[in-house]
Amino acid sequence: MKHSIDMLNDDIKKVLITLAWPIVLSNLIQTALGLVDMIWIGKLGSYAVTAIGTAGFYINFAQALSTLIITGTGVLIAQKLGEANIKDSQTFVKNGVFLSIGLSVIFSVFTYIYAEPLISFFKIDDPLIFQTSVDYLRHSLFGVPFLFLVATYVTILTSYGNTRLTFRANAIGLFVNIVLDPIFIFGLGPIPKMGVIGAAWATNIARIIIFILLYKNSQEELDGSYQQTIDWKKIKEVIVMGIPVASQRFIFIGISMIMARIVVEFGTDAMAAQRIGIQIESISYVTIGGLQGAIAAFIGQNYGNKNMKRVKEGYDVSLRLVFIFGTIISLIFIIFPEPIFKVFIQEPDVVEHGIVYMQAIGYSQLFMCVEMLSVGAFNGLGKTQIPALVAIIFTAIRIPMAVALSKEMGIAGVWWSISISSILKGTILVVWYKYHLKKTMGPITHQNFA
Repeated sequence: MKHSIDMLNDDIKKVLITLAWPIVLSNLIQTALGLVDMIWIGKLGSYAVTAIGTAGFYINFAQALSTLIITGTGVLIAQKLGEANIKDSQTFVKNGVFLSIGLSVIFSVFTYIYAEPLISFFKIDDPLIFQTSVDYLRHSLFGVPFLFLVATYVTILTSYGNTRLTFRANAIGLFVNIVLDPIFIFGLGPIPKMGVIGAAWATNIARIIIFILLYKNSQEELDGSYQQTIDWKKIKEVIVMGIPVASQRFIFIGISMIMARIVVEFGTDAMAAQRIGIQIESISYVTIGGLQGAIAAFIGQNYGNKNMKRVKEGYDVSLRLVFIFGTIISLIFIIFPEPIFKVFIQEPDVVEHGIVYMQAIGYSQLFMCVEMLSVGAFNGLGKTQIPALVAIIFTAIRIPMAVALSKEMGIAGVWWSISISSILKGTILVVWYKYHLKKTMGPITHQNFA
């Protein structure tokens, strides 16, 4: 395939960078969609930021549910390609698309019907924020099936080594979103002012366009997959591999929702600050997410090809790159929190909370980056349960830490509970992965495959 990368033979650093940079840029574009929304929504006031942040938890649930599909689909396609088993790789492609459509529609219908009781969980007293959250959530749900399909297509194309297409499609989607956001939010000519609902539809339309571009331009990779039959045994294989990752994501979001209830006790300004802070932090999160996707595909193919030496070297090269990036991001967050935060909102109380948030999480950015890289490496080996276990345990301890530290430090104690848990997760996963790989490999030979 003319756009594919030879993950089995080419120079490792070159392969990883070539594979990762389009994913990184694509992920940054997806993050930019959220940042653009946040900049424009911030002009409506902190009530709108809080409302979108509240509704956003359930969009995050949709993204978590999609990992039930994309984790196993991506890893198994990569491993089958490494084994040169084209028929099975095509079957996993079709099964992944089938699952994406089914699960996304079920999720969207359920969440639309129960939007009000779901938002009520946060015990928001302000009726304007409550209703705005419900409205934003319901309108955003129309784009959820395309969120699933885009994620699935991106994962499939990454496994095949074609990441440039995903970048181009996402770049066009970003441009559409940037143009539509202010028009839909504030109105223009015959288009009425829609507020946060306009932001939802700008994002929905961008996702639809991204999906159409991916579908229309991926026939080279997907040719033959549509002729395959739905294989329920393989669907079960995908789901079993995805359950640990999806469970971890669901639990993480559930814990975040409980944390949000703790935060709201300090006022809606604190909640707005956290929402904006999460958007800013996502820049580092999705950047390393690109390398995470690259290392998962790289290790998946080489693991399937039984080349354990390249599995080890691929992780080591990636770890060095991540260490440099994570250190730089940590320093930026710690030294320049105020000017970064003021890009999004000018309300003094929100900015004050935001500065404390940025500095606290700044100390954990390096560790969060190495955590994400190690998750991708474990996923490539098919050992999705290990990072899921670590994430569940050490994310859960945020709740008692937040309660205890907030009694002494106020809202800063909540932010530090998040940072400390990230430091622990990153440290443990790096050590565990190296131990697991050493135990698996023994002497490094091409055929040593346990």
